[in-house]
Amino acid sequence: MLENLSLPQDLKKLSKAKLEQLAIELREKIIEIGDVCGGHVASNLGVVELTLALHTVFDSPKDQIVWDVAHQCYSHKMLTGRQDKILTIRQFKGLSGFTKISESEHDVFGAGHSSTSISAALGLAHARDLQHKKNAVIAVIGDSSFANGMAFEALNNVEKLKTNFICILNDNDMSISKPIGSMSKYITSVRTSQVYNKAKRKFEKLFKRIPKIGVPLTRRIEKMVERLRHVVLDMKFDVLFEEFGFKYLGPLDGHDVLVMMAALKYAKSYKGPIMLHVITQKGKGYTPAEDNPTKYHGIQPKKNKRITSNLITYQEVFGEEMLKIAKKRKEVVAITPAMTEGSGLVEFAKKYAKRFYDVGIAEGHAVTFAAGLARGGLKPVLTIYSTFLQRGFDQVVHDVCLQNLGVVLAIDRAGFVGADGPTHHGIFDYSYLLPIPNLTILAPKDGTELRQMLNWAMEYKGPVSIRYPRSRVPLEDGTVNTKLSKGKAEVIFENRGDKTKKPYQVLLLAAGSMVWPAVRVTERLDEKKVSVAVINLRFIKPLDIKLLKEYVEQAKLIYVLEEGSVIGGVYAYILEQLDIEDSKARNMFKQIALPDKFLEHGSVDQLKDKYGLSEEKILARILGDLSILPKSV
Repeated sequence: MLENLSLPQDLKKLSKAKLEQLAIELREKIIEIGDVCGGHVASNLGVVELTLALHTVFDSPKDQIVWDVAHQCYSHKMLTGRQDKILTIRQFKGLSGFTKISESEHDVFGAGHSSTSISAALGLAHARDLQHKKNAVIAVIGDSSFANGMAFEALNNVEKLKTNFICILNDNDMSISKPIGSMSKYITSVRTSQVYNKAKRKFEKLFKRIPKIGVPLTRRIEKMVERLRHVVLDMKFDVLFEEFGFKYLGPLDGHDVLVMMAALKYAKSYKGPIMLHVITQKGKGYTPAEDNPTKYHGIQPKKNKRITSNLITYQEVFGEEMLKIAKKRKEVVAITPAMTEGSGLVEFAKKYAKRFYDVGIAEGHAVTFAAGLARGGLKPVLTIYSTFLQRGFDQVVHDVCLQNLGVVLAIDRAGFVGADGPTHHGIFDYSYLLPIPNLTILAPKDGTELRQMLNWAMEYKGPVSIRYPRSRVPLEDGTVNTKLSKGKAEVIFENRGDKTKKPYQVLLLAAGSMVWPAVRVTERLDEKKVSVAVINLRFIKPLDIKLLKEYVEQAKLIYVLEEGSVIGGVYAYILEQLDIEDSKARNMFKQIALPDKFLEHGSVDQLKDKYGLSEEKILARILGDLSILPKSV
């Protein structure tokens, strides 16, 4: 049935039995997507009926559906004409794993980060009103995203900006892992209460009485809602949302298509903001995902599940070293914004529960909370993905660095992340952190150096950031292990080729993840009798100015290699710190970095090759530059 659907309008003529059959087919396809492409399986399995109901009741793209985070959009994509391409999702040059405006008119608003949907939907609703249009606007947001500060900022504007607007709270009691905080606990208490269960049964019974024809649907539902109101009166949830200006309807069974359709039809006819509280199960219909929704939140395709290397990941290195540090230093605490498993802190959370804080999807709070812990005499280590640290930038400036507090920012997923694409690549942190006074910035070349840097940061009194990629440590891990000192780089490779004291033909200044690739490139240059040296910067700020000047003065061509944006990054900082103003001297410097654009999804190897960071592309560029270098230089 699924392959015969080309537009959402095709759903409107389907019977209940056919909609239920379609739900089965969608789940089968989502499981296949997970096997072939990887991705967010559990979240997508949980919203199948809700998505079917949305596209049956509303007229997309005229009616605008905004998905929060949008990692749960696979059914939405299949029902809006993309089922023939769905097995390209998250693949290089394939469909995005999130909603994307440039991909389809049905993707009304792009996403990837959490808690943006209510703000965006409110904006769309008021744009509609000012243009005298009549379409519906719907935001779909999960319970963990709902607890984020941005969502509450938007909720706080609903009553003031009175307009027709539907918000669906998709309550699956999960984010990536269990949600955190008072709001999440409150939502959970509602869904598990006897009042809720009684209300749920009454809703199901009442909504299933609604005929397809006959008495106008709106009038019937109004009466049902009034009857139900007496059942749930002591639940007080409706009071909470009414304070924000919403009509509250729920809790509703998110896996009953007819219940969902009836509730959405009522919401569509309601004048003013309305909140539908929908209960779903993450991983619904697939036993492994139901039993372990955290594991199936984001999975790798089956073809990649076979580990061909015994090298551990940077995340595992971080987690192991944090356990060792915590054992020795009682003042050390760990913080994460809802990324316990991904960051490698599961064992830390178990062993040092009182010194571990998962603050939920609340990046700004996480940073300032860490600042408070530091001011109180502790040594906080905040592990946070590079892309999500963007959401706490002002807090890094105002609350950590301005006050020169000893917070350690362990910046995970720095550089390319792969299939999650432009919303998740960590390519801007060099550019936005380098200008901040008091902040020391480090980038390890491998796992051994990450361990060194974490231990060094424990002794340092000011703010420190350590950025590392989402990958396994290099094969060369630990083969070069120089003692770490503040502001000191290391010469990791040098060979003058003909053993004379002539200038190096090539000098590579490499940052973090680019160090060992640079060494591999120089080994191939060495085979071609090219005199070359590689410096592992280690400290991006402060730089080892003395060492850099010594080697820069001996080089003909100088390359700065960084897995970050071409604008405002390590290259620009080196030129500024070395005070390179002469145009001839500047021409000696070359930048190998990422272009000024949002970079698409694909495997890390594919993206590095496309954007000139693969070893082959780096080698080719250097050889090309050498071939046109004047002999007199």
